[in-house]
Amino acid sequence: NITLVASPINTGFTGGNNMGIEHAKGNYLLLLNSDTELINNAPKICYDYIVANPKVGMVTCQLQYPDGRIQPTCRRFRTITWELLEVFPLFKLLPKQKQGQLMLHHYFDHKSFANADWVWGAFMLFSRSIIQQLPEKKLSDLFFMYCEDTLWCWDFKQLGYEIHYLPQAKVMHVHKGSVHKNKWIQIRKTGIKNHALFMKKFYPDFRWYIFAAIYFTKQYGALWWGKFKG
Repeated sequence: NITLVASPINTGFTGGNNMGIEHAKGNYLLLLNSDTELINNAPKICYDYIVANPKVGMVTCQLQYPDGRIQPTCRRFRTITWELLEVFPLFKLLPKQKQGQLMLHHYFDHKSFANADWVWGAFMLFSRSIIQQLPEKKLSDLFFMYCEDTLWCWDFKQLGYEIHYLPQAKVMHVHKGSVHKNKWIQIRKTGIKNHALFMKKFYPDFRWYIFAAIYFTKQYGALWWGKFKG
């Protein structure tokens, strides 16, 4: 059965998902963007996997653009070490496969399994029981939109769960295909600001200022030169 839930106000990506979770009745929940289309039975593949692996708190699939290119959905938390490795890429001396597993993001080809720090919110499958373990018994609504998926994954990992990526489960994802370039720049600025705020959880002390100096310089520099990779 399908239940359509309407909200009188725009509660953002997080609010909409929490509303859906509140009305859902299953033991497992799937957050799936409206701009997606199944390529194969990705929900079943991910469901079977998570049921068989109780240490895994969240499973995601391979997301593809309409032209078949694979989207870089698996990420590491952007620690000071991660940022410095990008600036001084000595890791590129490693074999390509090792580079990808170390850094994920666009360094990883997304054609093999990964144990990620966080993944895009376009496809997230997890157990309802984990929601009940969260402090507010719901997904954190600190961010109206952008970086909320990073925060949710952080919360799951703080509970001791792993986040796995399954390339055999495939979904087509338009990914803001209709967003005008000028608006996309504003969206990225919001995402950059929110990610910096999120990292205060990772670095609640003076190290956050070191991270912020590196991160803002890189991100706004990339926007300025039009080279931002997502």
